[in-house]
Amino acid sequence: MKKIDNTASEMIPIRLIISIAVMAAIALMLASGYNNLSITLSENQIENQYRTLESKLYTMLASGISRDMDEINASDGTMRAHTFDLPDNMIYLAFGIDPDPSNTGELSTGLTDDGSAVFYKVSNGNKHVIWLSEDDFRFREGNNTDSKWIINNAEQGFILQNGGKTPLIFELVQKNNEKYVLIHANDNINP
Repeated sequence: MKKIDNTASEMIPIRLIISIAVMAAIALMLASGYNNLSITLSENQIENQYRTLESKLYTMLASGISRDMDEINASDGTMRAHTFDLPDNMIYLAFGIDPDPSNTGELSTGLTDDGSAVFYKVSNGNKHVIWLSEDDFRFREGNNTDSKWIINNAEQGFILQNGGKTPLIFELVQKNNEKYVLIHANDNINP
């Protein structure tokens, strides 16, 4: 005759607790992986959008004609339009400026490296920078005055803070014989 094992029934609650703990750990790892994947995909989307724009701007800089801002009736410079389709978890995409140099979350304006850099960051992600040739790229924020776009401030880049579709126009201009990429937009962040 077989002997009945009474200790097996005592192991059921322990096995249940271990199974629940393993399932919770797997769910936590899946959630963390999904979050990291979401951040990486958003960062790649922003960089790909910028790289597409960069190729347009290289063509504009190489063969475009700049508008002389020192002349009142000068004709428009060569322009490139680009519509960004940015992720909703984007915190900023900044042209010519590191808007959060101390990483406190408070954005400020100014210039970084004479406007020859692009910075971007998504929620829960790291800040990324794309350094550009200072001889070619010098981004400046625009200001529409009397139906003409002018440089808002010689020491101010442009910060884009909204995800979704955002159209921007970039124009090749010159002031005091220095060429700039003027962005036909104003971020309303004052120095």
